[in-house]
Amino acid sequence: MSQNATTALTASLGRFVEQLRFEDIPPQGVQRAKASILDAVGCALAGSGTHEAIAVRAMISADGSASIAQLFGHAMRAAPAAAAMANATAGHALDYDDSSPPMIGHPSVTLAAVLFALGEREQRSGRDVIAAYVAGLDVGARLGRHLNPSHYAAGWHATATLGTLAAATAAAHLLKLDARGVRTAVGIAASSAGGIRKNFGSMVKPLHAGFAARNGVVAALLAANGLTADLDALDGERGFIDVFKGADIPDLSAVSFDVAQPLEIVASGVGIKRYACCGCTHSALDAILELRREHRIDPKKVARVECTMNTLVPDILVHHRPATPAQAKFSMEYCLAVALIDGDCGMDQFTEARVADKSVRALMQRVEPVVDAAIAYRNGVYPGTVSIHFIDGTSVAGHAEEAMGHPDKPLDLDGLRLKFMSCAQRALSAGRATAAFQALADLEQTSDVGRVAGLLAAGSS
Repeated sequence: MSQNATTALTASLGRFVEQLRFEDIPPQGVQRAKASILDAVGCALAGSGTHEAIAVRAMISADGSASIAQLFGHAMRAAPAAAAMANATAGHALDYDDSSPPMIGHPSVTLAAVLFALGEREQRSGRDVIAAYVAGLDVGARLGRHLNPSHYAAGWHATATLGTLAAATAAAHLLKLDARGVRTAVGIAASSAGGIRKNFGSMVKPLHAGFAARNGVVAALLAANGLTADLDALDGERGFIDVFKGADIPDLSAVSFDVAQPLEIVASGVGIKRYACCGCTHSALDAILELRREHRIDPKKVARVECTMNTLVPDILVHHRPATPAQAKFSMEYCLAVALIDGDCGMDQFTEARVADKSVRALMQRVEPVVDAAIAYRNGVYPGTVSIHFIDGTSVAGHAEEAMGHPDKPLDLDGLRLKFMSCAQRALSAGRATAAFQALADLEQTSDVGRVAGLLAAGSS
């Protein structure tokens, strides 16, 4: 990459964040942002009882911190950076949270965790939170559009790398830093970004979202308190883009951040998951579940299931015979087998007992993923053709492009409510979950997000 390939990108980011206001966001963008924040909170509530979330809370308790920000689905409160880490880790623990197609990462649990943690501290309004969310998403998605798939293919987990920059940007916006302060926060964050895909299928993967949230809060607060950094950390030789670009050399000469251009919340949107597993499986899951409904398939009569995928997917779905629920989320074989038997691939399908079930493991042995090099890579779309071959020699086949929940096939309000309530009631009472859903659905109307956060505490009716 040439020395001047990104000569003004960080500067444009600073101006963009300083200038962006709620009024600059079109109605579709506001609705999408609210849906993503709502879904992220629901996922965090569902994940608040996982081993990962419990471990992070134990670390926070041992470390000691001020009781400022609410931990979702728990009675505990913590300092903003610690709360952001805890809530983001919980939000990604079940791999049920949303994804940004160009980012190839999960933006919203990290951003929501940051914005509620700092929003309580700063007594910000719902409009402030939405605007800061949109600013953060724009950074992660716009950079991802130009760095991926090379950045992701190099082994970086974009939720942790681009997510750290997005988190710092959102935090800087919420703290109302000026352009120089934003650039400083991004400079600090750029030196704390990291996260390797080798940890997919382990408890560290959700921690990537937690680290990104914590580091974003820390970066913005350090900038607000006078710590300095290189003001052009994205740009030039040894800058963030140069270091994290992967094998390809992206052309960012015409890329900039600008309030006047289409915001990523509208241009690329965010996909909200219908299934509690890696998004690479979702089109294939749509296809196999539609075949199951249409043909009333008896799994015992299935001889073989074949599924096509593009060349990127096998590098992500690496667990062919998963031994744990975390590994099962990255197994096409497991996801298709359990979906064909159960008729779903939700949270209940990813338990120790279900992964160990003999009928699921037997059918999993008969699922055959096949790479088709002719399937073009498209951000956020993993087309799947599923063919089910029966013992009697007959077969049926189905195909899906964009999965249900993709920005081009969004969940409606009823779909969002159904998912949120199923998640939230794992940590909250039904009444509290209903109140939380309504408050999040009307987020732009609240003058203090601390009141919304209060609804997310466990132990209340």
